[in-house]
Formats: sequence, C-alpha cells, structure tokens
Amino acid sequence: MDWEQIVFILKIIFTASITENIVLFYFLGTCPLISISSNLKTSFQMGLAVCFVMLISTSVNFTLYKYILLPLNIEYLQLLFFVLTIAAITQFLELFLDRFFPEIFASFGIFLPLIAVNCSILGASLFVVLKEYDFINSVAYSLGSGLGWLLVICLMASLRRRVDESSISIYLGKTGLTMLIASIMSMAFYGLTIIIK
Repeated sequence: MDWEQIVFILKIIFTASITENIVLFYFLGTCPLISISSNLKTSFQMGLAVCFVMLISTSVNFTLYKYILLPLNIEYLQLLFFVLTIAAITQFLELFLDRFFPEIFASFGIFLPLIAVNCSILGASLFVVLKEYDFINSVAYSLGSGLGWLLVICLMASLRRRVDESSISIYLGKTGLTMLIASIMSMAFYGLTIIIK
C-alpha cells in the first residue's frame, strides 16, 4: 500500500464521518438519534454497537455482492441479502451483550434489536456498492460512517443534557428540539466542507 492509497483511505474516513456524515448529510439513522440520545453513556454504547454492526455488515455485504450476487447475475437481490446480513449480525450482538454485558443490554432496552432496521447501516452497505469501492475502501467508508454516527449521537446527548435542564416550549417538545439541534449540527458540519474546499 503506497502513500497515495493511505491518503485516499483517510479522505474516505474523514468524508464519511464529517463532511458527508450519514446522519447529518443523508439524514439516515435519525430514529435512534431521537430516542437514545438523552443519556451520554447509553448514546456512546449505542454508537459503538452501531459502529460494530456497520463495519461487520458492510464488509460481509460487500463480499456477498462481489463474489456471490454479481457472478450469479442476481444483484437485484442485494437489498434482501443486505437486510438479512444486518439482522443476523445484530442478533449475534444482542446475544453477546445479553450473555457477557447484561447491564449494557438492559440499558438499550427495546432499541438494541432496532439496530437491525437502522437505515444508516443499510445505507452504508448500499453506498459502498453505488460508489464502486474495493474492499479496503468499503471498510474505510463503513468505519468513517460508524464513527460519524457515534460522534453525532454523543454530541446530541451532550447538548440534550444541557437542554433538559431548561424549559422547552410545549409547541416544540423534545423531539422537535432534537430535530432542530440536528439541523443546526448539519449546517455546521456542512460548513466544514466549504472551509476545507
């Protein structure tokens, strides 16, 4: 691996995590952002879980697509295969946490199985195919997307903790305020793109 490839991989990670953040640029995976982000510790743990599932599922989905679906000319079934892979990896993670980390498992509650339907994880797998990345770049993109999701949910939890101490308009509510904060964060992250260019 030469220096140009390393720089390109770092650009993919930076772009996926900051300038084209999967939550703030594409608005994928906002449901857990709204529901989990009231507690920083739980948000961080959920962010790590999403990172793990996104990294593993994108790697497996890339391999499935490249070496099974394309050679058999059944790439139109990619969505079905991708969703099944994500569900299986999420189930494995759920069983692992329940067995070895029951306190983390209990803190997620109903939201842990919902990682399987987190559209940001499916989006990462689909974007890798659309961008025609190779395996290394696919792993870099999924890592950057997962780290970006982790960053956003932790920032949101930090901001919401401060907001929960103040009075909120009944017309806006906590959900509306969370979406407003996400919109402002999206503009701030997009501003980085303009500064970098």
